Amino acid sequence: MAMSPCQRHRARIKAAETLDNREALTASPVSFHLLKLELESDVAHLRNLPRTEDRVEMKRDELLPRWLPTVEAYIAGDKRYANPALVYCVIWLLDTGELEKALDWADIAINEGQTMPDNFKSTMPAFIADTVLAWANVEAACGHSIEPYFSRTFANIQDTWRLHEEINAKWFKFAGLYLLRDHNGEPRATAVEDVETLEQADALLAQAEKYNRNAGVKTMRGKIQARINGLTAE
Repeated sequence: MAMSPCQRHRARIKAAETLDNREALTASPVSFHLLKLELESDVAHLRNLPRTEDRVEMKRDELLPRWLPTVEAYIAGDKRYANPALVYCVIWLLDTGELEKALDWADIAINEGQTMPDNFKSTMPAFIADTVLAWANVEAACGHSIEPYFSRTFANIQDTWRLHEEINAKWFKFAGLYLLRDHNGEPRATAVEDVETLEQADALLAQAEKYNRNAGVKTMRGKIQARINGLTAE
């Protein structure tokens, strides 16, 4: 039986109070409709913030605490359906640096075939790949560890996800160059003393070149081979 406008209004208020109290909305046709309305309202508010810093703060301090219980209840439950709250939480967790939970939930969302919001042009696997690679570039440049999140995502790219060749090429290129880093974080074949590591790096760069012939690895591969020749001659 359809609700009257007054009943819908009261239900909307109750749904908002449930979320504000950091409680889960139950899975029902009515609550799912209200979930979408509340989520759309939160996303609209978020987009109105002009500064990236303010948006990240809102995601961390307001939106995630508000929506995590509902998504956790969904994951723990038996019913499966298109769930935009799960997708947005994955995005927000990545944006706030909570990579472990983000990747855990991304695996679930991808396995369920959840779709990205309409304003995103990429699929979720492509979005995860691009986001984690961008994060790894920044962390590596600062001398920070990129594990276990880099290897975890790279394994999905190699074994599970079907991505555009250019995305694959970027990942294999980064993985190969990462093995060649010197003390300053710069990729240099002469910084590596181990032939096996050099061969591993070259294999990764070769795969990058196979995915995209314009990957920009030809010069480095030549330097790797020269370094291998030098070490084996010694």
